[in-house]
Amino acid sequence: MANTGLLICSNPFRLLRIFPQIQRDVQSTLYVHFFPIPKLDKKTVRHRFMMIDAYKNLSPMNVDVRILLCGLKGTFDNQIATKRPVDVIFYDDHIKSEQLHHVMSSLSNKSPNCKTVFIQPNDACSSIDTKETTQYDEMENELYESVVLGGTFDRLHKGHKILLSTAALKCTKKLTVGVTDISMLNSKKLKELIEPCNTRISNVEGFLKDIDPTLEYEVLPIYDIYGPTIHDPTFQMIILSEETMKGGELINEKRVKAGLRPLDIIPVPLLEEDKTTSDCCEEEEQKISSSNYRMRLLGTLLKPPQPNNNIPPCPYIIGLTGGIASGKTSIANHLKDLGAFVINADTLAHRLYDINQPAYQEIINVFGPSILTSNNEVDRKKLGAIVFNNKDKLEQLNTIIWPLILQRVKSIIESTKDHNIVVLEAAVLLSANWQYHCHEIWVSIIPPNEVKHDTLNNSSTKNKIKMLESNGLTNDLSLIL
Repeated sequence: MANTGLLICSNPFRLLRIFPQIQRDVQSTLYVHFFPIPKLDKKTVRHRFMMIDAYKNLSPMNVDVRILLCGLKGTFDNQIATKRPVDVIFYDDHIKSEQLHHVMSSLSNKSPNCKTVFIQPNDACSSIDTKETTQYDEMENELYESVVLGGTFDRLHKGHKILLSTAALKCTKKLTVGVTDISMLNSKKLKELIEPCNTRISNVEGFLKDIDPTLEYEVLPIYDIYGPTIHDPTFQMIILSEETMKGGELINEKRVKAGLRPLDIIPVPLLEEDKTTSDCCEEEEQKISSSNYRMRLLGTLLKPPQPNNNIPPCPYIIGLTGGIASGKTSIANHLKDLGAFVINADTLAHRLYDINQPAYQEIINVFGPSILTSNNEVDRKKLGAIVFNNKDKLEQLNTIIWPLILQRVKSIIESTKDHNIVVLEAAVLLSANWQYHCHEIWVSIIPPNEVKHDTLNNSSTKNKIKMLESNGLTNDLSLIL
């Protein structure tokens, strides 16, 4: 199986008939190259945008499909430059031998053993529905030197690719893309799984430079819906999805007030999610979105576990962590029902405060007798009040407690002979660097508006979590509270 392929295609209507046969032979990236379109008129403008619209007709798969724009824009200068080396070139019976030879000689980045493969289109496969492309009948011929757009661009999907490709097709000089910074992600579903801003910027820039290396690109973080659009006088047009049209109006209002020319607006329709061919859940949106992709990540390995030579292979230790009231205990109980042995670090920690336990006297020595009750027991509420507002004191407490917990955990695991799987439930697992004593790490996350807790009502729990988060102590104080 080839890592990267290049499909030479004569028109988008044949793409679906060819694609099912190709996806079995490519495991990473498939470039699609259309031959240059002749003179620019209304008909060819429609044809160009229909070609990038072919993204939405491709079945969901793990292959990264990228439609090259050099042929569509007429910028084909005897070189096809791809970022990834091409291992195999696919073509059908509409491609002439001289065209194939021309592509082979023009491809600047191909593997030493690059080969060509003839594909016989499968007539049983569907083709692109021309009724769905009528939106391009009114697409204007006008091109713009400076185009701008923005978005989250988490885990680039075909909706993103259509948006970015449309912007690149309409641009002749510079394309600016704003990528939402973390401060704009609070309303996003499963925001914890959104890729870092610098990763998303890199992915957008890499995709654009791959499909059209002739343009100048500026991909930058934005901290509000406006970004640079309300200050830059060179911008001429903005690309928006249908759901962000209101944002375009607000941008133009700001530009007019600042004495700048309002931007031309080109909307790109949302794509409906085909839930018949994907592993969807009922909470997913009807449109293709990154939120849907993040939901599908739940319960999956984000990266394969690496061998841990610090601990024996058996029992297999799963470190289960997450914030307060995030559902760790519910997950641990479910795993217990399935046969796992569960160790709760919080419970172990609370016992360490008891009289005659290893931590008792050392805590008194550090924090003084004022933290004791009338029965000479450690009052965890008093102790919590001290460390809540003093990170140095919290670090002192952690220095006492964390090694003792780990020592107790190791002792329990060594005495556990009847279980092949042990679950270590610990909110501070990562803060305490206990991941090095586990084979695998699981993280539980939950939106604040869905928090449930056995001992506190929702309002009280949410207020406590907000207070802890504001001090950066959400997990560290779990051993006290």
